[in-house]
Amino acid sequence: MKIIFGLLILFFLTFCSPPETTDFYGNTMGTTYSIKIAGADISAEQKVMLQKDIDTLLKDVNMRMSTYIPESEISVFNRSQSTSKMVVSEQFMEVTRLSKQISAESGGAFDVTVGPAVDLWGFGKKDRRENPPSLEEVAQVKEYVGMDKLQINENSISKTNPKTELDFSAVAKGYGVDKVAELIKNRGYENYLVEIGGEVVVKGKNANNEKWRVGIDKPLIEQTVNRNLQAILAITNVAVATSGDYRNYFVSHDSLYSHTLDPKTCRPIINGVASATIVAPNCAMADAMATAIMVMGEEKAIAWIESKPDVEAMVILREEDGFKIIQSSGFSAYLAE
Repeated sequence: MKIIFGLLILFFLTFCSPPETTDFYGNTMGTTYSIKIAGADISAEQKVMLQKDIDTLLKDVNMRMSTYIPESEISVFNRSQSTSKMVVSEQFMEVTRLSKQISAESGGAFDVTVGPAVDLWGFGKKDRRENPPSLEEVAQVKEYVGMDKLQINENSISKTNPKTELDFSAVAKGYGVDKVAELIKNRGYENYLVEIGGEVVVKGKNANNEKWRVGIDKPLIEQTVNRNLQAILAITNVAVATSGDYRNYFVSHDSLYSHTLDPKTCRPIINGVASATIVAPNCAMADAMATAIMVMGEEKAIAWIESKPDVEAMVILREEDGFKIIQSSGFSAYLAE
């Protein structure tokens, strides 16, 4: 039971857990989650109840958005060959509307209908592959990929092409983080960190009464024993998400094919962007925007970020002699000293 790995685990938490921190751990969406609540007196009974509520919530998100669960809401839509309207849940509609918004803002760089192309290239539910698909196969998939083939109504969605499918892998983890953070907030806690597969929301301060610290990996293709950090963020009351090209790929005839596809061509991107980190008000937005930036390239991406209040970005470009770092104007405010 999992959601496609559209985004990989690019963060780790750079702090130790003092006694004043209550920790929660578990598995969801094909990855792991970790939660830290600081400065709160939580009894053993309260912890058990909260853990149960968190797991129940995440199971519900999975039952709506996991393409790996046959009876999930998204799987039912994808299997259907009908172009009639399908009534969907409020949560499903919320993610669909956000996806449509980010797609429009990014000029189509973000597209939740690209799943069949991801499968074709061996990065999704189907078997991995060692060579790229043929031009004919790519052209065939392009016929039913595109946000223009998805119609959104007040409480229902429909597709204009029976073969069109949805894939929320580049937004679902962020959405799950937001929902868990909302649950914890509603229980009265003010200082916490929620992380699913590297996507993060932080509120308040850690147990040392300091900002939460989160590390961003260098996008190294070669495997290393130790984590190599590009930067450390000191943050509070924001969400952070990263997308990268370096943990899910295959090499054929000396060419590297990344899991991030351009929805317009249904082919892996080749624009030099190795990773993109977004700081935003909520994690679903950060998650989706990080993926969009991987497709857009640095110039269009930074211009887009600068037009959005309360959103900042760091883009890492891969060059022959190393990496080039590009940041939006306000990103440095989040860097740890």
